[in-house]
Amino acid sequence: MPKTTLVFAALLITLGVVAFLASGSRTALLPVYPGLLLAILAGLALAFEGGRRHLMHVAAVVALLGALAPAATLGIRAAQMSPLALTVNIGMLVLCGGLLVLMVRSFIAARRAA
Repeated sequence: MPKTTLVFAALLITLGVVAFLASGSRTALLPVYPGLLLAILAGLALAFEGGRRHLMHVAAVVALLGALAPAATLGIRAAQMSPLALTVNIGMLVLCGGLLVLMVRSFIAARRAA
């Protein structure tokens, strides 16, 4: 799971950087922050086998929060957003939500295997 998390982290970082370059707005960088946290947690999980389970659970919490933030924003003011902001929020929601689903499935599979 740490390698998959690294891929999703890279996608979130790319989403934020591309949005920033397109708009020049610093708020477009918001997907970068959970992306960096996920990358750090995944890197630590790869480095420390003994703490992998705990680090991946923390990464799941980051993914959950990374999905809830744009979901709340979209629910409150989607009609007032620019097309770029709408795209970035939907992209962050899909990436973080997708990662969270994969993590939960992995946790369930690991629990059944133990």
